[in-house]
Amino acid sequence: MRSAAIERAGWAGSEAGRSGSSWTEVRFRTMTFADSGSLFREEAVTARSTTWLRLKPRSPLLIGRLKADSAYLTTLPYIPGRILRGAWAEYRRIQNQLQTLASDARRIQIWNFHPAPAGARYSLPLPLSAWTCKSYPGFRPGGHGVLDSLIPRLAYALLERSNAPPSLPFQTVCDLCKARTTPLGGYYACDPEGRFERIRIPLQFQTKIAMSRRRRAAMEGMLYQVTAIAPHEPLTLIGCMHGPADLIRELREAIARVGIGALTRRGYGEVEVEEAQPPAYPPLQERVERFNRLLRDLWKDLSRLVPANPPPELPAGLYFTVDLLAPGIFREEPLGSPTLVPTLRLAGQVLRPIFWITRPLLVSGWSTAWGLPKPIALAAAPGSSYVFCWEQTNWEALEALEQDGIGERTDEGFGELLICHPFHTEVEPV
Repeated sequence: MRSAAIERAGWAGSEAGRSGSSWTEVRFRTMTFADSGSLFREEAVTARSTTWLRLKPRSPLLIGRLKADSAYLTTLPYIPGRILRGAWAEYRRIQNQLQTLASDARRIQIWNFHPAPAGARYSLPLPLSAWTCKSYPGFRPGGHGVLDSLIPRLAYALLERSNAPPSLPFQTVCDLCKARTTPLGGYYACDPEGRFERIRIPLQFQTKIAMSRRRRAAMEGMLYQVTAIAPHEPLTLIGCMHGPADLIRELREAIARVGIGALTRRGYGEVEVEEAQPPAYPPLQERVERFNRLLRDLWKDLSRLVPANPPPELPAGLYFTVDLLAPGIFREEPLGSPTLVPTLRLAGQVLRPIFWITRPLLVSGWSTAWGLPKPIALAAAPGSSYVFCWEQTNWEALEALEQDGIGERTDEGFGELLICHPFHTEVEPV
């Protein structure tokens, strides 16, 4: 199935938990070339702590996105790390302490803050492979259920690659009403009992009058509408930061004093900052092993539809997915053309995905230091999934990949990922 937006799925040959609310690591890294897709990134030798924070909106939040010249200002459903870094830069500018901002910014990693209902075990963006009934969408019992199609589609594609395609075309329908299925986006949460619910972001709409920069008065006949995240009490946003403890404390103070997002001088962007417990994701090794176990089971089921006798065996290797929680910016080579498909470098090996589901997205931003917009870049949309097959089993390398992110501009929050998204194993409607 394809949604109105462009969905690209493909595959090619391959080459050979975050846990704890606050912990400390010592990392030694020198200047590297094309490390995880970034050019010449240098990090100082320093002790870094990981802190999870929760943001509670106290006024509307307008987290701007790339937009055409129009009379509508819309918001993102989450807070990118670059927005928090911009608030930090504004705080330093007010304090007249911009001299060390560039060097300090390289010492801290600010990931994105995603909506999380109170009491949930964890919340995540739904992968692009999530499908639901077109007639009665949503999780059960309110809807006819949501399932993930990645593992069945991967098994079907691998069978086709083995020159043993199943005798029936791949198609999914609702098991209750036999209606067609359609992709489902947005965020979902898992409660302590393991039940799923879709997160609905409360929005606030306000019409404002445009001002003339020359006359500093209202422009006749010029109105615009602002769509912002409403400050409803149950809504919180949770995310983490890696860096020295003193910089994290300063960043927390900057967020509380300056505010985040656009229109902060008009009452928008006020948040309350507090420490939070990390999301209770299943451990990384457990997620990967369960993914491989389900893939082998579905391979056996689909092999029964193959005319060849005996059916082919599943290619050997450790299968895992890289699932984007934020837009990812990739290049074919360090100085090559932009692409939607990343290349991994793990334990001295180059890995290319054997199957992927992604959509294109244009991203930009505003630089407080420059006072100018940032360049527009092509990115893979959040929820994109890339499947890799690896001949090794190196859990430390996978954990480091999950912590460091992938692609370019990870210091701005791009390329945040999760290895083997937990929802991929929901192959039956839930």
